[in-house]
Amino acid sequence: MAISPSGHIEQLPSGSWRVKVYAGKDPLTGREIRFRQTCKTQVAAQIELGKLLEQVTAGRQPESGATVAQLLDQYAQVAEWDLSTRTGFEGYIRRTIKPALGHMQVRKIRGPVLDMFYARLKKCGDLACNGRPFTEHRNVPVLTVKPAGLRPAWRQVADALRAAIQTGVLPPGAPLPSMPELGALQGLPMNTLKHAFSVLAEEGLIVVRQGRTAVVAGDPPGQGEPGRRLWRPGPGHDCTLSGCQPHTCRPMKAATIRQIHSILSGAFAAARRWEWVDGNPADSARPPTARPAKQLATPPADVAKVIAEGRRQDQPALALYLWLAAITGSRRGELCALQVCDLDLDRGNLHIGFNYVVRGGQRIRKDTKTHQERFNAIDPVTCAFIREHLAVANAALSAVGLELRADAYLFSNDPMHATPWNPDWASHKVSALAAAADVKLNIKGLRHYTASQLLAARFDLRNTAARLGHSGGGATTLRHYADPVSEVDRRAAAYLAELTAGPTS
Repeated sequence: MAISPSGHIEQLPSGSWRVKVYAGKDPLTGREIRFRQTCKTQVAAQIELGKLLEQVTAGRQPESGATVAQLLDQYAQVAEWDLSTRTGFEGYIRRTIKPALGHMQVRKIRGPVLDMFYARLKKCGDLACNGRPFTEHRNVPVLTVKPAGLRPAWRQVADALRAAIQTGVLPPGAPLPSMPELGALQGLPMNTLKHAFSVLAEEGLIVVRQGRTAVVAGDPPGQGEPGRRLWRPGPGHDCTLSGCQPHTCRPMKAATIRQIHSILSGAFAAARRWEWVDGNPADSARPPTARPAKQLATPPADVAKVIAEGRRQDQPALALYLWLAAITGSRRGELCALQVCDLDLDRGNLHIGFNYVVRGGQRIRKDTKTHQERFNAIDPVTCAFIREHLAVANAALSAVGLELRADAYLFSNDPMHATPWNPDWASHKVSALAAAADVKLNIKGLRHYTASQLLAARFDLRNTAARLGHSGGGATTLRHYADPVSEVDRRAAAYLAELTAGPTS
């Protein structure tokens, strides 16, 4: 049963008149919603009372007491984010936005508040930094291993870390030192730490992240106001063994701050649609301008050098992976998601309709980043390379009376090609191959290579964008992927010099 709004007027000691209207309870916070307005005269107060009662009767609640944290929780449920984007955005919300703004009411956020927040992140991404020197303490326990003990060393390390997690010494979200660093600090072998971390990850106590330090599983506790640290070193804490270091300010990149701004802008836009607030404060805020450093496109000779290095190291599958990345401009996950049924080698077509991601231990074959499928033409040389790759895989299976199925993955370490490469694994292998060839190159760089070389060869922008899977008619391709090509720049210089010199006698 709906609650009818009610209100009254009272006179203040100052002689002014205050209007109060009760509008039920906030569905998120459970608190009573009471609108208040102060007027100079009783007549003005009566008029304002009528306006507020009319608003409440119409269902408007412009002064919801929900906090930014509650808004973000609800917005994240309805935001149409890609899986990879969602993982990154939820990390920004958890690590940066909620600790800084989560405790504030949505209706109290204004553009200047966000501008100050962005300015603070530009100085240092650590919210505990207030500009004064302090020590970054780590609450890492002393991992004492008894060589003569009945339990193996890895179990002793795992037990010590498990006890620290269960007792709260290592709270949820607390980062752990990297295994090489922890081994150097406390004199432990790498194999011991790898085994211990693996066991704790299987138990769900820590999260081991590729290319980043492990963290204790779970969301970190609320941090209240920025600039306050909840954890302080207790008795027996050894800064040397824990690797505590003086804080060094690390400014947050402008591109990262702009992503945080886009999250807040979307959340406040939702709050406006839901009539929690009357405006979007992000519209009046100004995040820093991101100026990506432009570099020359990778020369074809360097790409060929890395592919040749793959063949030299007897890694033909990785060489083919690099070849397809350069020829098609596909994303790394799109190449990992390719199946035999996606290949039409007789007609020279490659169907790219899926993307493969690994997040939180989950392996997912999903639609592409732009939710579009495409058919890329491939030349006879590329078709021959793919046939050779499939022939090798089928030859190995024919010895046991099997062959590749239509849903087998093109790139896999499994004999039946039932599971594809992990995109992160592929990235590391490509980086190692490029380093061995003494070339600065990664899979993302190959997409830049494809776009830059096609545009330099005067292929039209729309078809170039379609080959890379960019929507919007090529704006993304031109803005972010078309790196300058040195040969084109030299032709431009020669043309301008000839034009400027004028006719010669």
